Amino acid sequence: MQNNWVRFVKGCISVKLGGDYLERFFNMCRTHDIYLWGIRRENDICVCNMYASDFFKLPPLLKKTGTRAKVIRKSGVPFYIPFMKKRIIFFAGVILCLIMLNLVTNYVWAIEYIGNLQVSDNELTDFLNSQNIHYGIKKSEINCEEKEKRLREAFPNVTWTSIYFEGTKLCVEVKENEKTEPKKTQTRGTDIISEDEGIIISIVTRNGVPKVKAGDTVVKGQVLVEGSVPVYNEEQVITDYQIYDADADIWIKAPIIYKDEVSKSYPVLFYTGNDADVGFFEAFGFHVDGLLIYDLFHKSKTDLYETLTQKHQLVLLDNIYLPIYYGRINRKEYSLKYLAHTTDEMKQILSDNFEKFISELEEKGVQIVEKNVKIVKNRNSMKMQGDITAIKPTGSAVDIQRTDETQQIQEAAPQ
Repeated sequence: MQNNWVRFVKGCISVKLGGDYLERFFNMCRTHDIYLWGIRRENDICVCNMYASDFFKLPPLLKKTGTRAKVIRKSGVPFYIPFMKKRIIFFAGVILCLIMLNLVTNYVWAIEYIGNLQVSDNELTDFLNSQNIHYGIKKSEINCEEKEKRLREAFPNVTWTSIYFEGTKLCVEVKENEKTEPKKTQTRGTDIISEDEGIIISIVTRNGVPKVKAGDTVVKGQVLVEGSVPVYNEEQVITDYQIYDADADIWIKAPIIYKDEVSKSYPVLFYTGNDADVGFFEAFGFHVDGLLIYDLFHKSKTDLYETLTQKHQLVLLDNIYLPIYYGRINRKEYSLKYLAHTTDEMKQILSDNFEKFISELEEKGVQIVEKNVKIVKNRNSMKMQGDITAIKPTGSAVDIQRTDETQQIQEAAPQ
């Protein structure tokens, strides 16, 4: 096997020999260190193999012995060099492509998420970014076991993770717990304050001390339910406060300010028909497309375009994703023209918007008691404004604001 490689590198030829003194010729070849092998006789001639460099030593020996020599086959590297010289650019390109392919396969050019239902792809992408994992990162810089552990710590509902490579693609596979346990929230102590100004219709308190009752008039920001529950002794003296997160269902009758406006003029798109459909190529952050050439031969009437891009990534053997993209760009040119609404059209638009607003409130459980709106027409627009009286839920949680008296009692209370 080793001799075959040596012969291929040095180059060898098969020679057909003829003459009356072949034995003398072979003896002289041995004397002059010309190595022959594979010698065989075919009728009146002999065929043998020799190194290509030794062939140039034969002329004196052939002349002395009257032997005729004819080359019938050539093989080995020296005989490929002239062929390669004529196609040096092609072979250089092939070698360069192989080198670049070997380099880019050491990096991550695609990321795939598998098995995530509760955790979205965007959340996993944000996690990878926080771990400095992104497109173009070297695969050797990613410690898969460590990232798997941190992923489970970041998402409690993820019970199993596996991060691995498939070619130049990073696969993040997770399994989630179908039965998620409710999170235990720590009581921090909150009050409920009013979000609106109006009349309390009903209040049902689950935690805390109610400070208002049905029929009371309240203002925005007023405390409706306190999270500090007083503790009394036998003499009915406050000795301490129990801190809770106030919780209650509170309904209030309050006005809702409504305002809407429709402009008399409105824009309409008109496509000019000057559409461009060209290809593009993108590699290692460099982008080339045919729009520049297209614009040289087609005069644009406007700078407004609607663009649709179809982008594909180059993949080798299903798993080797390369930082090379290709596709097509479809660009449609359009212009804007402004038309005018009639009075009836503006009234209809305002009415439709108002009915949609009322429907959204009713979907949230808001009860409409009274509608008091009016339409005002201006020179360039039309407005609908007014009040809507409604019964709706109110109350937002805020941290307990302890008074001096409450603080003194809590400090004096035995621990």
